Amino acid sequence: MKERLKEVWYWFEDKLKGLCGELTPDKRIVTILIMLLILTIGNLHFTFSTIYNWGKESEKKEQMEIEHIRQLELEQNKSKEFDFMDSEMEEELFDLHRQKMRQDSIDSLSINKQRFKEYERTTRIKPGAKTKA
Repeated sequence: MKERLKEVWYWFEDKLKGLCGELTPDKRIVTILIMLLILTIGNLHFTFSTIYNWGKESEKKEQMEIEHIRQLELEQNKSKEFDFMDSEMEEELFDLHRQKMRQDSIDSLSINKQRFKEYERTTRIKPGAKTKA
């Protein structure tokens, strides 16, 4: 990459030397001074016009306003026109998933009940454990 940049720089330098090589030294100095004067005037114009217009109402309207972040509003289209082609299959899978979750919760409840019964049995057997009267 550095080699490519060097090649571009050498090409640019050769073109610039070719253009400036045809000029006499006095013409080069005049050309440089004219370019410097034009660029300086342009720079001063932009700087002072920006400072001058800074507080004006027209500039305040053009400036960006800072807003607080809003919550994204999602569209919930319930019509079937834009559904996916496999919507029926997805609904079946979703129902199966819901049934599986229900079954898992029932299984976990029964497991917890069994554990609780085992815990009650172990506490009854231990000496000094409180028993129901």
